[in-house]
Amino acid sequence: MDDVAPPTMDWSLLPLDALSLIFVRLGAVDVLMGAGLVCHSWLMAAKLPEVWRSIDMDKHEVVLLKGDGVLCQMAKAAVDRSDGQLREFAGRLFVTDELIKYIVERSPSLTTLRLVSCFGVFSKQLANVIKESPLLELHSLELENIDLIVRKLTAVLESCPVLEVLGLQYCFLIGSNDEHALRAEFTRIKITTLKWDNECRD
Repeated sequence: MDDVAPPTMDWSLLPLDALSLIFVRLGAVDVLMGAGLVCHSWLMAAKLPEVWRSIDMDKHEVVLLKGDGVLCQMAKAAVDRSDGQLREFAGRLFVTDELIKYIVERSPSLTTLRLVSCFGVFSKQLANVIKESPLLELHSLELENIDLIVRKLTAVLESCPVLEVLGLQYCFLIGSNDEHALRAEFTRIKITTLKWDNECRD
């Protein structure tokens, strides 16, 4: 008797809520890079706002392979799909003032922002944008290897009324005196700093 092959599953028939849970586990980059383009039902699931509440473009290998312009367009597409429901964003290297402005103006529910080695961000113009569109829900701000002076950081913090945690790693333009001044001015915020000597202060 010939062996009968087991029936194959038609993944396109999965309900949208199940697909959306799978896409959340995959992450924004993989969905944008092709998982959401397999078929019509997968594309519909990939457009659901709940898939895009967290956008992590920090540790994915594509960040090192794609140009900054392409990555910014991918991030904007993800923000658009979140339909105002974005809560967490992380980016490495490619993030610009213009992209942060795009995120801030379209993400009133943003609670966590992490930026790594994104040079030239938080200009005076961006500080003005954040002042006009304050990050009213931001609870955690993590900055690693960011070229940022204390005056610009202060302007950002003033527009984050419920911020609870500020992480500064390898932000060498923020000196010890600056740290003391920040802690004195923003007593509600737990500020953690880390420098090359592996000394962690909070």
